[in-house]
Amino acid sequence: MSLIRTGEPERPINRAEVKTIGTVAVAGATFVVLGWLGGHKSLRLSEHAGLVAHLSLESAAFGLCLALLVLGWMVFVPTLCRHRLSTAALFACVGILDLMHAFSLPGMPLYDEAAGEARSLLLQWISQGLGAAGLLLIMSVPNRSVKPGARRYAGVAIAAVAAGAAAFAFGAEGLKPQSLEPYRAVQSAVVLLLYAAAAATILYRNRKERPQAMLTIVQALVWLFAAKLEQSLGTGLSDTGGLLAEAYKLPGYYFLLKGIYFVLIEEPYKRQKKAESRIRYMAYHDELTGLPNRRLLSEKLVAMMRGGEGEGNGRFALLWLDVDRFKTINDSMGHSFGDRVLVEVARRLQDFRSGRGDVFRMGGDEFTVLLHELADESEAERRAQQLLERFEAPIRIGSSLYHLTVSIGVVQYPGDGETLEQLLQNADTAMYGAKEVRNSWRKYAPDMNGKAKERLQLENELRLALEAGQFKLEYQPLVDLELGELVGAEALVRWNHPERGLIPPSEFIPLCEETGFILPLGEWVLRTACRQAAEWQAEGHRPLVLSVNLSIRQFRQHDLCERIRDVLAETGLAPRWLDLEITESIMADADYAADMLERLKGLGVHISIDDFGTGYSSLHYLKRFPIDKLKIDRSFVSDVLHDRNDAAIVSGISAMARNLNLAVTAEGVENEGQVAFLREQRCKQAQGYYFSRPVGPERFVHLFGKELSEMSAAASGG
Repeated sequence: MSLIRTGEPERPINRAEVKTIGTVAVAGATFVVLGWLGGHKSLRLSEHAGLVAHLSLESAAFGLCLALLVLGWMVFVPTLCRHRLSTAALFACVGILDLMHAFSLPGMPLYDEAAGEARSLLLQWISQGLGAAGLLLIMSVPNRSVKPGARRYAGVAIAAVAAGAAAFAFGAEGLKPQSLEPYRAVQSAVVLLLYAAAAATILYRNRKERPQAMLTIVQALVWLFAAKLEQSLGTGLSDTGGLLAEAYKLPGYYFLLKGIYFVLIEEPYKRQKKAESRIRYMAYHDELTGLPNRRLLSEKLVAMMRGGEGEGNGRFALLWLDVDRFKTINDSMGHSFGDRVLVEVARRLQDFRSGRGDVFRMGGDEFTVLLHELADESEAERRAQQLLERFEAPIRIGSSLYHLTVSIGVVQYPGDGETLEQLLQNADTAMYGAKEVRNSWRKYAPDMNGKAKERLQLENELRLALEAGQFKLEYQPLVDLELGELVGAEALVRWNHPERGLIPPSEFIPLCEETGFILPLGEWVLRTACRQAAEWQAEGHRPLVLSVNLSIRQFRQHDLCERIRDVLAETGLAPRWLDLEITESIMADADYAADMLERLKGLGVHISIDDFGTGYSSLHYLKRFPIDKLKIDRSFVSDVLHDRNDAAIVSGISAMARNLNLAVTAEGVENEGQVAFLREQRCKQAQGYYFSRPVGPERFVHLFGKELSEMSAAASGG
């Protein structure tokens, strides 16, 4: 039984909320204490002292209103918003009315003996009502940005409201203090309700986040509420209650000013500083792993090479690391999975440094470990070996374990580069030297530069080679060991370079996979092989099943089925004569692989797993996927006569395939003894140099109709 919690999780009280609660407590305590003392209502100041006190307090209030106008009206005009402009305009009106209220007191220029304090009191009531109603209205409507030109309309509104209030107060006939007395309680109640409603509106509209700016305005409303409450309990403008009401109003205006300051200046400033800090961090750190990036490494290396950091004896080393076959991981498992792999690699590298180095992500699947204060030249090599050993243990992604290998290039300073560019380039060169064998490290040597340039030149020549027709296909026969006849062929691509001659696939195929050139090259191989098979059939030769290798990048193409269907239609080859060879690496993403294989089978082609036994080798996948044939890797076949383990593996794969109704082809067959062993294991098909090397189509035609013993001689032209 599980307990399900409903509703939103409780949010901790923030600092601004604590201040708001404190403001309510202080205002309430002050009000209660002064009321409890009881004497303040009976204390009345002299006429002159009361006038001076009121003028001082109203002048301070007008100054705060003027500051509200300036801050909300003139500062950061491009970011002007409705709340800012409306609040500034509102309290410009309130400030003007408060000032007119002060100048209407006895002894002031606008005082009218006939009306007494009635006009001054009426102006104060209008000011309070306007402020309370205006705040409620402003906080009730959504905020949005406004154009600076809207200030003109706000200015007209300020003048109109102030003029209208003055005309009403000074134009009223027969106005006496006694005529206003019946409305005192109603006016007080209305203003108090408006203040309370404004505060409630702000709290409700901001109930999730409770930003500091909005809570500061609530604090202002608390003081204005207290001011009005204190005034409503007083007996006149000159008693202590009236003066306290004016005093309460000042912190109210101050907190309004502070709230606009937060909205206008402090919060945008904090956002700007946060954005700048984020930009600065992103400029020097990798977003995915959080590691320092290439830029920070470059700056650190320059400082160390100049001796600016005083790193001990000044000797340091770079371990330039690249994850082997990472592009295959990305292509087979998807980029999100690849990102998780990179995060785990970064974590393992951080654990490896043990406080004696720094780890950087250079981009893609390349990382660098900077080792400080090396004791001797051999320490970097020892650390490189230790780093390799760190990756012997599998990494965990989700609930599964995966084995990774890395290639590491090692450079030291001084010695392997005098400038930053030389050092980084030589580290990259050494790493590519290690990638030639994978799962190894290589110390930089000057002769590596030639190989690196050669590799770069080879990469640049790949596309030109396809356009120039430098690629060609050779075909290696597949024979039926039971019938002793030719039943198929595997198409193998070769690069006949105009200057370097025949370049082995082991040199250019990995380069094609890294650069993505494997996609156009793979499609050319498929089209050329299908066209050749169709031509042989058109010439009257016995139909053969032609095997074509699919790279993992081709397999990840979502329109692969459409491409193959178009090639078959273009060349006229029936689907049953095409066998697509895939590697076990496609099984890593089982759901995608199952869907794609089902779609391929729907075309009517055959599907084989190449190099079986060297990858995932999951029996579950063999049962789940629509596989027709397993090809036993040559590494198991080569020693079946001398290694009991290899013999047992080949025997087991053959028996398993028969039970699963799968055909079996043994690769790399080179002698009669291996043929005899495979026949004993009832292995259906075989290919290898014993029968024939891969040959061009002009020689392959001589193999049709030949016995097994005659194939080798026929292929060689004998």
